[in-house]
Amino acid sequence: MPQRATYYLLLETSRHFTREIFRGAIRWSNLYGPVTFIVSTGHVDQELPRLRDIENVGVIARLPTPGVVDAVRELKVPVVTIEPSLEEYVRIKQELGISEIISDAAAIAGMAFDYFLERGFHNFAYCGLPCRIWSQLREEAFSQLVVDHGGLCHIYPQPDKRQVLSREKEQPYLVNWLKSLPKPVAILTCNDDRGSLLLETCQRLGYLVPDEIAVLGIDNDDLICELTTPPLSSIAFNLSDVGFQAADLLWNLISGAATGYHRIDVLPTEIVTRLSTDVLAQDNEVVNLATRFIRTCYQRPIGVAEVARDLNLSRRTLERHFSVVLGCSVREQIDQFRLNHAKSLLIETDDPVERIARLSGFGNLKPMLRAFSQYEGTTPGKYRRLNRHKTNG
Repeated sequence: MPQRATYYLLLETSRHFTREIFRGAIRWSNLYGPVTFIVSTGHVDQELPRLRDIENVGVIARLPTPGVVDAVRELKVPVVTIEPSLEEYVRIKQELGISEIISDAAAIAGMAFDYFLERGFHNFAYCGLPCRIWSQLREEAFSQLVVDHGGLCHIYPQPDKRQVLSREKEQPYLVNWLKSLPKPVAILTCNDDRGSLLLETCQRLGYLVPDEIAVLGIDNDDLICELTTPPLSSIAFNLSDVGFQAADLLWNLISGAATGYHRIDVLPTEIVTRLSTDVLAQDNEVVNLATRFIRTCYQRPIGVAEVARDLNLSRRTLERHFSVVLGCSVREQIDQFRLNHAKSLLIETDDPVERIARLSGFGNLKPMLRAFSQYEGTTPGKYRRLNRHKTNG
């Protein structure tokens, strides 16, 4: 085994996806190192040749251009690549024995499709990027699921299949595409950047999000997701654990304990629901209006009476609509909104459960305990421990 190894990281550290993988690699190094990390400054053509003079070196990288692919090919050191995009790379990866980190397109598509179905959608669309194999794989997996269930997936036609256009140049094409879609429609985007652009375009056109157009991103880059209007729902991954596995694999490749091609799958862990999808796509106007009121006010001390009063309906009439359309009571719907908020806070914060009960609209701990027992079959504390373990690996 090497006494010390050097890991060259050709990553965009400004990006959530690669930054979280880097965190996992650091965690592995702290436990099993020692490893020296060299983070690329962007001058790849100058940096890669210097690695030949370093013993026990390996590379974790994105390969964004054919030139970088060729440079890595000539380097002849162990390499683990992240989400390969280029056809040039795909053609040589088996030849070179390059290992890869790649997201599971089928698992992503399945999670997204089930999520949209639960919200009552019957119209589906996908918005991807050109020249990105991972985007194409997600498109194919999602559209096939829609077709298998008797539907049609509306695919955004790329205005230029050779390159990604600037936001300003592409927006007119997105405008025309969004106008052509049947409503209400659920759109899966290939990543959060794409979701952000779609929401910006929806706002420009005056579409109601999520009532007319629901948008779901991929990667759960919290900075991008929280800055959009409305905030973007997104599929999350256990990226830190993936980085941990990548660092371990690279060490074994450097030491000779492993050889050849290896694949590390990036599996989706959950969908973080924000306002861009927080809707039930029903034709029943009473249910839609009531659900919109609940979604806006569930953190306040509201009950069935307040919902009925807002719609100027009797409680009996309101309950009948909910029973026929959703198969649940108005109180159960309020509980679900509060429960979903509480579950997110349990995973994402260290707040005590009493505070989470107040922030979620339950008012105090007792009704939240009752809701967790009824709908989740567990307690808030146990839910937090189990799901934090899944998220943090």
